[in-house]
Amino acid sequence: MGVLEEGTPPCTSWTPATSFQKMRWCISVLAAATLHAGVVRGVVIEHASGLPLARSVVLLTPLPGAAGKALSMRAATSGLFAFTGVPDGVYLLVARREGYFPAGYGQRRPDGQGLPIEVTKDSDVFADLRMFHQGALTGRVLDENGVGMENISVIAYRARLPLRSEGRAVSDDRGVYRIHGLAPGKYWIRSDSHTLDDGTGRLPTFGREAPETKDAFTHRVRLDEDTAYADVRPMPGRLFRLRGLVQCPGGLMNVTLSSETGRRSTRVGCNQNYTFEGLAPGTYQVLAADETNAGFIEISLDRNTDSAAVQTSEMPHVEFYAARPGSYANANVPITVFGRRQDFSETGKMEELKHMSMLPGHWDVTATVGPDQYVESIASEFTARRSLTMQHPPDAFDVFIEPRQSVRVRIAVSDKAAHLDGSVSRDSKIVPGAMVFLWPVADDARRSLGGYRQTLSDISGRFHFDGLPPGDYRMVASFDLSEIDEESLAEARPISVTVQASEAKTVEVPLWIAP
Repeated sequence: MGVLEEGTPPCTSWTPATSFQKMRWCISVLAAATLHAGVVRGVVIEHASGLPLARSVVLLTPLPGAAGKALSMRAATSGLFAFTGVPDGVYLLVARREGYFPAGYGQRRPDGQGLPIEVTKDSDVFADLRMFHQGALTGRVLDENGVGMENISVIAYRARLPLRSEGRAVSDDRGVYRIHGLAPGKYWIRSDSHTLDDGTGRLPTFGREAPETKDAFTHRVRLDEDTAYADVRPMPGRLFRLRGLVQCPGGLMNVTLSSETGRRSTRVGCNQNYTFEGLAPGTYQVLAADETNAGFIEISLDRNTDSAAVQTSEMPHVEFYAARPGSYANANVPITVFGRRQDFSETGKMEELKHMSMLPGHWDVTATVGPDQYVESIASEFTARRSLTMQHPPDAFDVFIEPRQSVRVRIAVSDKAAHLDGSVSRDSKIVPGAMVFLWPVADDARRSLGGYRQTLSDISGRFHFDGLPPGDYRMVASFDLSEIDEESLAEARPISVTVQASEAKTVEVPLWIAP
């Protein structure tokens, strides 16, 4: 990089009108300094404006089964980057930046992935990585006369159940809001409950003016665009108060109220009342907790309620153990358990459950086992409790942790897992570096696997999935997808595969190219 540093002024201080020529000049200078060594270089640019994106993270990652080592760096102020002396191998080149979708070399669609690059000692690859902004929703919150309403919280949800917040914003003095950082897809928007200056209430309302999702207007979010006119007219209605005594040994407790429109928190002393005002009719969860004690209740609110007491005690001790299907005896099977606490408001990230003291309430739980095994079910031995209204996505098992008691959670592990080996091809030729998706049709299989599976085809175009529950699957291989859901799966024309218990099957998956 010494030659480039000597030319720093012309390489970093240009105007957009002259940047292309000077970028090329810098690239040629660098090429002269790195003869007879594999070089991968280029520039990271914002797609909409064509301006360089300084400090973007650029990753050069070898394909599975390929020689080489993973490399990373940040783009310079000019947006330029250069990997020099790259070991021979086949790589994927990707740029990442907060607020943008990843951009890969040879990427055809903003939500796709890049093509593999073969690098040798004589390679001199230039990549123009154009990054797309994530999408946004913007609109107005309007009163009954069409006048903008200030300081109203608006939530964006993916247009599917269960409802999970993808972002929120607050309307300004003109009633305008903007929710950014959204992946492409279909969305609903919803206003939160609000008490106006005259004391009247506004209920949570889906756009444009609907109390339920079945009547909600659906908005299509696209990258590099603001989806406009996502207006909502909050419906008038009575709001209520929720109050209750926090019964605990001593000290201060954090009290969190959750609903589909968000969370509220307060701190109260032990044996004192918590209070939440301005609540719409509906179902709520209340969690009171400190570092060692916790209590939990669910309540359906349709009037002012002052008796929602929460009794706390030492956090429940939870024991996870593996058993054979049909048995409750400990099978001493190695397992790694992951979980996230689930409430009405949102879903957190899965984390390994290393500590056996857990907050009470609903948890999404998955587990990993050996390659010849799969998880058949996960359930508390003595609890079959369900939330009053909360729905759980079919990518984990629902486990309720009771307050004030020890809990044993049984993980049924089968030794009859199936295996899928295969290859990706196009016109009878192998395709390395393609993303391969495996979508379980049955909800129980998706819970067992923690959702769908994905992997890259290796240098020989091959892939492998192990630990599969028997059943039906859909498979897609493509460079034009980085993740899938039911909508993108239907577009990609997947092949169908059925595996039996303990079966090892080989399949060939054709490469799907988006139109």
